[in-house]
Amino acid sequence: MFESLLIGVGGIVSLMIVWVIVQSLWRKIFADQISDDDVLAGRTSCSNCGCTTVCKNEQKQLSTK
Repeated sequence: MFESLLIGVGGIVSLMIVWVIVQSLWRKIFADQISDDDVLAGRTSCSNCGCTTVCKNEQKQLSTK
């Protein structure tokens, strides 16, 4: 019983550490495009439609820049 508790707590802590590492790597890679403290925020423009060309959402964003 104590082992399963340690595994659960250790797993959650490990996931949190991995998430911090992912956030810091994204912050370094996309430093010029960050406008929010959460570096993965705002990356939800893709609707995962499965298309193989440039999505309409992406074309719209590119044309406004």
